[in-house]
Amino acid sequence: MITIFKNPFGEIRSGWRVVLFILLFALAGTAVFIPIILRLLSATQFLVSILSLAGVVLATFVAARFLEKRKLAATGLAVNKNTMRQLGLGCLLGWLMMTAIFGIEYSLGYVKVEMPDFSFANALQAFGISTAFFAAAAMFEEMLVRGYAMQVLAQGVGVVWSSIITAVVFSVLHIANPNIGGLAFVNIVLVGIVFALAYWRTRSLWLPFGIHFSWNFAQTTLYGFPTSGQDFTRYELTKLTQFGPEWLTGGAFGPEAGAFATLMIVLCGAYLFFSYSLPSYVQQNVLEPDDRRLTAELAGRRIAA
Repeated sequence: MITIFKNPFGEIRSGWRVVLFILLFALAGTAVFIPIILRLLSATQFLVSILSLAGVVLATFVAARFLEKRKLAATGLAVNKNTMRQLGLGCLLGWLMMTAIFGIEYSLGYVKVEMPDFSFANALQAFGISTAFFAAAAMFEEMLVRGYAMQVLAQGVGVVWSSIITAVVFSVLHIANPNIGGLAFVNIVLVGIVFALAYWRTRSLWLPFGIHFSWNFAQTTLYGFPTSGQDFTRYELTKLTQFGPEWLTGGAFGPEAGAFATLMIVLCGAYLFFSYSLPSYVQQNVLEPDDRRLTAELAGRRIAA
């Protein structure tokens, strides 16, 4: 029984710690946040996003503090001299990818853009709410998938497999979204791997968070595309009509279901893998600072700076 639940050092195996983290998150939702949502029968997407983020922060704090004996910042949330560079670069990459997709489709006549009829004040309000909503949603998903869970799993199965496994889980979390298809599932797996790569290159969630947030914000708010099959009309600053083959544009699911997105995701991943200009990793408190095998694997695969 000891070999099943504990490693030779007497520590709880990484897989079981991930299970405990998931249970902690489920408990936070069941005991604290779901009753609030049920009481507020008109709960909005924004409120659900904020409460979900609060739940994963609470679960991560408890898991890091009591299972790893480390602070919340050790899960990739440490703030240092490179934080703003990582966040800025991530936002730039997400915006560039979505802008390139929009530009290609526009040049091919696959999209028609109309400006909605509302005042500057309404546009400013939509911009602010959209920023907060997509920031909360992106941070929630990054902390849930590539925060504690991926980092601890890497201690057991290695960086590559933990990245692949969590990327597949990330895609499975979107499986119930309307209009999802095979290419959408594959693309979400690919972008999950890219987000994982962004973490391992910097040992920080700020770079993948920036890419994730900017991709969704530009996709919905700036260009008016469908986003993961969801209806986010209230966050759009433009009205967009799509034409062209769905296997290229993504159709009703949004660009994430199209081949144009596949190309951009692969290009972004190549940049992250081969670039020597990323904000470098600085010594900080992480979940596995003394794991020599993991450090050697990172160096050998060029995933860490």
